[in-house]
Amino acid sequence: MSPAPPAGRVIALLGADESGKAALAEALWQRLARHGIAATVVVEPANDVSLEAEALEAHRHAQILLLASASPTPYDHSVRTALMGAKLGFAVVHGQGAEQLANACHAIGVPADGDDRRAAAKASAAWSWACDKCSDPACEHRLFTELLAQRR
Repeated sequence: MSPAPPAGRVIALLGADESGKAALAEALWQRLARHGIAATVVVEPANDVSLEAEALEAHRHAQILLLASASPTPYDHSVRTALMGAKLGFAVVHGQGAEQLANACHAIGVPADGDDRRAAAKASAAWSWACDKCSDPACEHRLFTELLAQRR
């Protein structure tokens, strides 16, 4: 039997060990507290057991599931596949440090501070992704526009 979920908003944070999820959890909890939002940030262990049916069912107690991803890893792919297979909604939080915190705040609808926004804008300006699996609508639009232009 799963433990009873904590009172208030529950945010489950998944990710590989090197994803920065522990630091993100602490920074996110502090940010939420500063905005007067009562929440429990649960850091899930990065292992295959957390992808089994019983563990996925336990993730349903979270109002928000975040996948911390400093860089794509096989574990990230496994988590995404398992969460989608279980029909659990989640957001992928990219970056490191202030950028990752700003992206997490954006994903859960919490105002980002000025420093977070500047870090995210700087990282976004330098970001150049050429991946067919990122699911970024702007990226896909740019890709298809360039392909159509090449046909002409």
